[in-house]
Amino acid sequence: MKGKTNGLEVRPRVFDSDLIQLGDIVLTTTPDPMSQTIRRVTGADISHAMICVGKSSVIDSTGDGVHARNLERLILEPGCAGYVLRPVTPLTTEQLHSVISFVRAAVGTRYSKTGAVKSVLAGFVAGRRQYCSRLVAQAYRRAGVNLVTDADFCHPGELLKSASLVEVPNVLRELNAAEEADWRDSVDHVQVMRDSTNVLLGEARKLSSDIESLNDIDAYLVEHQEADVHLVQALKTSRYLDLWRDELERNSWQYHVAVMEGYERSEEGKTRYCEELLASEKLGQNRFVLNHAGYVTLHALHPRQYFALKIELYELLAQQHVQRIKTATTWLERRGLVEPASRTLLRPHSPEWFASLREWNPKQAAMTEAGIKIAGSLDICSVCADEPAHDYVLLNMAAAGPGTLRLCDDCFRIRSIDEPMKTF
Repeated sequence: MKGKTNGLEVRPRVFDSDLIQLGDIVLTTTPDPMSQTIRRVTGADISHAMICVGKSSVIDSTGDGVHARNLERLILEPGCAGYVLRPVTPLTTEQLHSVISFVRAAVGTRYSKTGAVKSVLAGFVAGRRQYCSRLVAQAYRRAGVNLVTDADFCHPGELLKSASLVEVPNVLRELNAAEEADWRDSVDHVQVMRDSTNVLLGEARKLSSDIESLNDIDAYLVEHQEADVHLVQALKTSRYLDLWRDELERNSWQYHVAVMEGYERSEEGKTRYCEELLASEKLGQNRFVLNHAGYVTLHALHPRQYFALKIELYELLAQQHVQRIKTATTWLERRGLVEPASRTLLRPHSPEWFASLREWNPKQAAMTEAGIKIAGSLDICSVCADEPAHDYVLLNMAAAGPGTLRLCDDCFRIRSIDEPMKTF
C-alpha cells in the first residue's frame, strides 16, 4: 500500500531493529477504524504499545491475547505514526530482567476489550486480562518505574507523553518496492507460535475458565493431577512441542558455521547478528535454562507427565541456544573479532559448582547437598553419596550447569554408558 503527498509517493515504513534495545517501548498505529477511534478519543497519533524483549522480538496484547511478534514484520502504512521510547534513567540489569520476565509470564493472557475502553476513564478495578498499554505500564511498575499515573488503566498516548521516557530518534525507514513485496508475501512464523499457544490455552480453559496465561496451567495442574492426561494431549495436538523443528529448519545457518559461511546474507549482517547474540547472552537470565530448572523443581514436587514433557522441551531449546552461541562465537573468532575463550570447569562440590548446578538441575543439587550433610564429607559421590569417589568432566556437556561430577566407581560405570566423560 502506498500514498501520495503533493504528488510525491509516500512509502510504507518499518522500524530499524538495530537501533532498538531490550526494554524499549514501541508505539504504533494502523488505518483500522478501531485504531482511529482510539486516536480520536485519546488525542494521540498512536493506538498501540509493545515492549522489546529480544532482537527484533516484541511482546504485546492484541485481540488474540498476549504474544510475541516479529518487529521486523511490522509495516507502518503511509500516514501511520511509529515511535520508540526509552527510559530517561537507564534500567539496571535487574530492572530489565523484571520487565521482560513480567511480559513473558503474561504470554497467552486474553485481551481485555473492556479494559481498553475503560483505559481513558477512572474508578474501575483492574482484572487479570490485558491490553497493550496496561501490559507495558504494569511491567515497568513491577520493576519500580512508574511511567503513568495509573498503570492499571492507561492508554498509549499517556506513554507517549510520559516524563519518564525519551524518544529514540530516526528509528523508521522507508521500504522500497522490492522489500515491500517480499515482506508482504513472506510467512509470519511467529504467528504459528501464537496460534499453537492459543490452541493449548483453549484446551486448558475447558478445564478452568480462570486460566489466563501458560503459567496458570502449571498452577492448575499442581492442584488437579487428574488434568494431566488432558493437558498432555493438548501439548501434543497444539504442536507446541514441535515448533523447534520449524525454527531449526528455517534458520539452520545460525546453528552451523559452515552453513553460516555460505548463507546468502552480507558479511556485515552476519557479523552484526553474532555480536548482538553474544551481547544479549552477557545479560544472563537465559529463559530456557530458567524454565528447565523451574520444571525440574515442579516435577520433583508434583510428578506430572506434562511437566516431564516441558523439561524435555526446555532441555532441547537450551541445547539449541548453546549451539547458536557456539556458532556465533566461532564465526567471530575466525575473523579476529573476539578472543577465543574456553569454558571454565568447576571443581565438584565447591560453592561455585553448586550455584551452577542449581541453575540447571535444582533437584540434583538438593540431593547432593543432602548426601554431603548426612555423610559429613564433601568427598562423596554426587549421585549416591558413596565413597570413595573421583572427579570427572562430561565430554558432551549439558546446555548449562557445571559440566563436572564426583562419582563412585559404580555410578561412573552406569553414567558413562550414555554420558562419556574423562577424569578431571
